[in-house]
Amino acid sequence: MMKFRIFGSFIFFLLIYSFQVSAQENRPNQVSITQLADGVWLHTSYYTYPNGTEFPSNGLIVKEGDSLTLIDTAWGELLTLDLLEAISSEIKLPVSKAFVTHAHGDRAAGVDVLESKGINVFAHPLTAQLTIEQGAAVPNNIIKELRVADSVVKFGSLELFFPGPGHAMDNVMAWLPEKRILFGGCAVRSLQSSSVGNLVHGDIHSWLNITKQLKRKFKSAVIVVPGHGAVGGYDLLSHTEKIITDHLK
Repeated sequence: MMKFRIFGSFIFFLLIYSFQVSAQENRPNQVSITQLADGVWLHTSYYTYPNGTEFPSNGLIVKEGDSLTLIDTAWGELLTLDLLEAISSEIKLPVSKAFVTHAHGDRAAGVDVLESKGINVFAHPLTAQLTIEQGAAVPNNIIKELRVADSVVKFGSLELFFPGPGHAMDNVMAWLPEKRILFGGCAVRSLQSSSVGNLVHGDIHSWLNITKQLKRKFKSAVIVVPGHGAVGGYDLLSHTEKIITDHLK
């Protein structure tokens, strides 16, 4: 009788293990890496809502010598682990530091994963404050010089720019002048977007003003990366301005 129970338990756990392995093998690819220019890649993670809808979220990977700089985590802890594995497999360079462009989950949900891997994570002072208030993982390095609106800080080959409140009170952009690539994050809407999206922590009037400012400041942009959706060009800034203007009518 004891042998039968042991054998039955063994079969049960074997079936469970087989199911888990099969589920992992059949899970759709939820992280992708796409090269935008020499030494610059787009990372996209796909968050699945409870109703089954998948929604993409973009970040940036920039080569700095023999290591990489990451702009924003993937959308969640597990996806951030997947992202690091994909980077190791496809780019084959270590991530040495990261910057999260604001405190929402699609930007910063994987902060603790990065820090557990010894990656220094940087953020705007308000981003750190908001993650504390939200009970989320807090970036371990604060760039105080970004506190004031219109401030620009060098971050390797990138320039971090805080225009002021917009989609979020702490939204920061990243500009790569050598490649003329602007990572606008969630303050820039893709051409597929027809609404302003989540405004719970934003300032729509300020967002309109900073979008006009972005259009003046980054006229030379060749590639513009929105927080969600397809990468485009300078026209994404004009599109974002139109969406905000229509929302305010």
